[in-house]
Amino acid sequence: MPFLREISIAGGIRTGIWQITETPDELLALVHLSHSELSTYATFRNDLRKKQWLAYHALLNHLLAPLPANLSYDPNGKPLLDSGSHHISVSHAGEFAAAVCSEKNAVGIDIEKMKERVERVKDRFLQQSELESIGAEHRIEQLYVFWGGKEALYKLHGKPDVDFRNDIYIHPFDYLCNTNQQCKAAMTINEQNLEYTLFFEKIGDYMLVVAH
Repeated sequence: MPFLREISIAGGIRTGIWQITETPDELLALVHLSHSELSTYATFRNDLRKKQWLAYHALLNHLLAPLPANLSYDPNGKPLLDSGSHHISVSHAGEFAAAVCSEKNAVGIDIEKMKERVERVKDRFLQQSELESIGAEHRIEQLYVFWGGKEALYKLHGKPDVDFRNDIYIHPFDYLCNTNQQCKAAMTINEQNLEYTLFFEKIGDYMLVVAH
């Protein structure tokens, strides 16, 4: 099953999820790459890397059609649309690729396969008050909302000088009773405190988070 589904978020933000079952050649036939993108693709040696890269291109083609979805990358590796028509962000993990686009505001996205080992590194990206807000039930899922939220905000900002633990704070929220699948987060950039909303959804054993 290729294109899995689309999620519409407030403010005209469109998110797509692709479950990768195709071969690289099958995915390559679905996209229209520029000469520079074809040159980039030719450097990949790993089939999984090829499929994940092509899948998020296919997603952007779907989300932006009939507009072109050719990409370039800034010096920090942030993907940008050559047309400049939308803000975008992409992510991939295992068998999934994900992409988000918005005409108005910067966005970020992250998808991760949930693993118990996140417990071993939680102190590296969470403040003590964030740790204390996480309940015992479905703890790993909650940790991945926090991790994915911070990764998505890092991508939204697009600069390498963001400290996950100290510059990004996710406000306490009730994971089990959160029917809107949203929470609030703050990011400190150049001494400015900026507020954002995070959308999250568990997809099998993966966690998807979108920041806007």
